[in-house]
Amino acid sequence: MVDRVGHQPSAISHQPIMSNARVTDITAVRAFKVALVEFEEEASSTLEMMQMQLHRLVEWVEHEQPAYWTKQIQIGFEKVSQARTALSTCQMRTVAGRRPACIEEKQALAKAKQRLQYCQEMIPRVKRWSVKLTEESDEFRGRTAAFARVVETDLPRMIALIERTAAALERYAEVANTPLEESTPPTSSSEHLKSSSNANDRET
Repeated sequence: MVDRVGHQPSAISHQPIMSNARVTDITAVRAFKVALVEFEEEASSTLEMMQMQLHRLVEWVEHEQPAYWTKQIQIGFEKVSQARTALSTCQMRTVAGRRPACIEEKQALAKAKQRLQYCQEMIPRVKRWSVKLTEESDEFRGRTAAFARVVETDLPRMIALIERTAAALERYAEVANTPLEESTPPTSSSEHLKSSSNANDRET
């Protein structure tokens, strides 16, 4: 049969639809799931470690540092008092009718005063650090919150979806690779009547 433009119509393919379907490599899907699980575990561990480090840093700045420098101020006052006493004692001595210069004692007192001043300056400095750290830590938590939701919620859902997809592909591949059972052609009615007639003749 020729169509209106004179072309021979193409032959219709009678291949079953399933034979034209292309199943993606299930091994690659499984490997992607494994990689995603490893990424989820590593990301969760990294987030937890960062949160712990941030918590320790905040604890160190807000609590340990003020207590440390307060204690150092107390020690500084004691050192200044001791250095001042040592200088007074030195200045009261006389050597060959002359008072000593007490250079070492003066240097020790100056050093003790310098240390005390430094410790006193650290208290407001630590307070400024604490305020700045609080701002930075809040910003950090805000930035990592979205990623944490992805790791804690979206990734498990994606992993479960990939698992269901892989299982469906495996079932599909199993069905696609199962050979169809050869069916026995039906017996025609005439042959059935003939066989029945022969059976009756044998009985008579």
